[in-house]
Amino acid sequence: MIPPALPSLRALIVTALAALLAACQSLPAPGGFSREQVAVLTSEGFVETALGWELSMPERLLFQSNESSVPADQQDRIRAVAARLVSIGITTARVEGHSDSTGTSAYNLALSQARAEAVAAPMRAGGMQFTADQIVGRGETLPLSSNDTAEGRQDNRRVVVIVTPALASQ
Repeated sequence: MIPPALPSLRALIVTALAALLAACQSLPAPGGFSREQVAVLTSEGFVETALGWELSMPERLLFQSNESSVPADQQDRIRAVAARLVSIGITTARVEGHSDSTGTSAYNLALSQARAEAVAAPMRAGGMQFTADQIVGRGETLPLSSNDTAEGRQDNRRVVVIVTPALASQ
């Protein structure tokens, strides 16, 4: 004879397993974003890194030496990317400006901040919102390439847009 508690225990286990399976299917995609958000980030040129989702190499915003202005066509592209991100619930990001090592550290820090602000402006026009600490100049402190060559210095004169789930939910 089966004890009366056994069928109810079996029903409880089956119910618990069903609830766990349902929860697994509603989890966000890897990286903390929904599948739709990941699809849009990927289609816009972002790649997942240890820091979050960053604009990938081909889409990186590079600057001429001593320049911080963004051409009108790039401003339009940045505004469109921002509007698309906002449409899927990503309303903010971290915008980091960088420089090569030509010039003084103080000058490069100010120039990199101006570059970050120049990219953040069309992003704001696209609907994104930023706090002051999300638009950051890093100066020459985080080079991608060696500053010993013209190509390396060009790589280092950039702005990187970083999106993370924590920022997106603010």
